[in-house]
Amino acid sequence: MDEFNAMRADPPRYARTLAATRPRYDGRILRGRSDAEIDIQTREGVAALDEAIAALRAAPAVPVLAPSELLAGAARDHVAAQSRSGEMGHRSKGRDPGGRVVARGGGPYVGEVIGYGHSDPASAIELLLVDDGVPGRGHRHMMLDGRYRYAGAACGTHPVHRTMCVIMMSETPDGSPPPPPRRGGGSPD
Repeated sequence: MDEFNAMRADPPRYARTLAATRPRYDGRILRGRSDAEIDIQTREGVAALDEAIAALRAAPAVPVLAPSELLAGAARDHVAAQSRSGEMGHRSKGRDPGGRVVARGGGPYVGEVIGYGHSDPASAIELLLVDDGVPGRGHRHMMLDGRYRYAGAACGTHPVHRTMCVIMMSETPDGSPPPPPRRGGGSPD
């Protein structure tokens, strides 16, 4: 979460951190930072990295995320399920992200990003920001969305990709609906 918040607090500065990963690209192969990380066959190669760097350079700072134990618990549930099943994606045990938070007593108003193969904080955030092969770069957009104020994260093993990291975000600490926006800034009548 510290790495994620560093990126949110100053996206243009984080663009320089992301640019430092450029030498790890060998054509369409992204080399892991260490032997603990798998090399990843990308779809787009360094072009997606360059796009992410440009997006971060243009992005405004957004509020850092406060920790939420409920969201972290739902993220841990997903890691635990997929570490046993080997599945990928946003569903496990028949539940989507909101369903996992509801099962823990919260609400369904959450967003989730998942990265496979890298668990080092910088590498995990890098993969999600670059969002190689993901149409619309949904992970990146969610990570830079200033509406989110709370998050919980969990990383663990994965039988196919060695590791996985899940970050769940919400406007509220428990995934409940956010309060309606105030009109005109005055007090209600």
